[in-house]
Amino acid sequence: MSFLSALQGEELAIFEKYVSPVQFPRNSCIIREGDPGDGCYIIDEGTVRLELQHVETDTDAVIGFLEPGMFLGEFSLLDGKPRSASAYAHTDVKGRWLSKQSFDELCQSHPKTGLTICVALGQDLTTKLRDFNRRIAGYIFAGEIDRDTHQTVARAVEAQKAFETWPEDRVDALLQDVANAVAEHAEQLAEANVAETGIGSARDKVMKIRLASLEVYKTIAGHPAAGFVRTDPQTRVTDIACPAGVVFGLIPVTNPVSTIVFKTLISLKGRNALILSCHRDALGVGSQVCDIIRDVLGRHGAPKDLVQTVRQRSSREKTMMFMNHPDVSLILATGGTSMVKAAYSSGTPAIGVGPGNAPVLICADADLSRTAQDVVQSKSFDNGVICASENNLVVVASVRDDFVRMLEAHGAIVLKPDEKNRFTPRVFDIEHLSLQKSLVGKSAQFIAEFAGIRRARDARLIVVPATQDEIEGPYGHEKLAPILSLFTVDDEAEGLRLSKRILANQGQGHTAVIHTENQELIRQFALEMPASRILVNVPAAQGAIGLGTGLTPSFTLGCGTFGGNSTTDNVTYTHLINIKRLALSL
Repeated sequence: MSFLSALQGEELAIFEKYVSPVQFPRNSCIIREGDPGDGCYIIDEGTVRLELQHVETDTDAVIGFLEPGMFLGEFSLLDGKPRSASAYAHTDVKGRWLSKQSFDELCQSHPKTGLTICVALGQDLTTKLRDFNRRIAGYIFAGEIDRDTHQTVARAVEAQKAFETWPEDRVDALLQDVANAVAEHAEQLAEANVAETGIGSARDKVMKIRLASLEVYKTIAGHPAAGFVRTDPQTRVTDIACPAGVVFGLIPVTNPVSTIVFKTLISLKGRNALILSCHRDALGVGSQVCDIIRDVLGRHGAPKDLVQTVRQRSSREKTMMFMNHPDVSLILATGGTSMVKAAYSSGTPAIGVGPGNAPVLICADADLSRTAQDVVQSKSFDNGVICASENNLVVVASVRDDFVRMLEAHGAIVLKPDEKNRFTPRVFDIEHLSLQKSLVGKSAQFIAEFAGIRRARDARLIVVPATQDEIEGPYGHEKLAPILSLFTVDDEAEGLRLSKRILANQGQGHTAVIHTENQELIRQFALEMPASRILVNVPAAQGAIGLGTGLTPSFTLGCGTFGGNSTTDNVTYTHLINIKRLALSL
């Protein structure tokens, strides 16, 4: 109930003179961390999300939610200090704005009404303090697991035990129907995905969903994943595959549907149960695809609880309960670095992945037209949110001007110096070296218009020339949008050194790309680059996930010890099983 109910008759009329109505569409920023505190809002309708500033799109930096009847920003109203957190409209929000000046005038002219508001402010602060104490207790007593989490895991354990003896042909038949069912709903799920998250291109997500379902199924069908799988006649050692058990899968906001179906297929192939935890902004579409999968499980006589999802609004405390649960066998973490680190530090075995920031070395002998086409096709795909996509073009000076012309011929716009001066402060959070969150996964044309960049035709990709001393800034970091930096080098040797600097800056261990026909350069690049996937003359976004290359189709790409991960592989079902070895005497 709003505190306005405490204002009677004339008091309410007085209050209305000092406030102004405001509206905020879903996901818009209401206040920003660090901004001056010049007043507060009273929330009348909708939900407001409070977040600490964080550069990682998939890391949960949410510290709470405010509902109708609550104040937003009253800390600064009372103490005049800068905002301590950012606030976003989690839904469409309606409210009222009370400035610090208006509040002071109201208290001076109408002290009784001012006292009523001050009492309401105190009650609101007390409520928030109690909630803060509860959440702090959740971190202090992180080992304590609530009843709901215990029940979810118990259902998964029971389902997995009933499933682990299924024969290979029956498992493959189930997986084929899961893949087909999700692929048949690809258009619907892609549209729902973009509508809910505001990230990416529905057309491209259809292709990703079909790759993650149909193509992944093709690569795992027919391969034994349980029982006696192989025997070496010379060593007389037999490998015996056993399920990992219950897998806990973190799902990113950038690729929720494709990641869910991918993790489902590889988990079930290994006879595991899977509990999915979607990013809070993808809960709806996550539940939709999970329902499709569970319906298929039911039709095949498999326990539906083989695949479950955390359906309520997630929190770090809840996630940690699952990661710390003694009956969760393995964590499959796809998301921000902070959450991946939390998975590794939970004490439960984990497979995590890191951010991508792929450098692309374009050598003097590269086929410039084909290379430009590959770059535009790749970095514009799904509006640049695939972590393996190109992020930094490193071009040898002798072909730089010709390559720029080829980029423009294939739909990219290359910014002029004055355009860059306007573009940079509008598109990037300079202090945190990151893309503005509201622009993650938006189209190049949307971003160009937002920054006031005009061209005769729509942009597929935005390329920003940068100097080498800008590598430490936002142009040298990951950009989850169709935006590329372009660095110029004197020769291939300098390009190799610069590519290594870029990876050391961010993206160590993930992906690096070279365009050349020189086999010796390819060998040198492959040997020296600290990246798990070295791609040659291919679009990076597609090539890294196994589309158009011989790499294992995967939506979880390991970075090895280069990037603090446990594997360099494109993760698949073989990473989710235990191998026992039966050894006989020679």
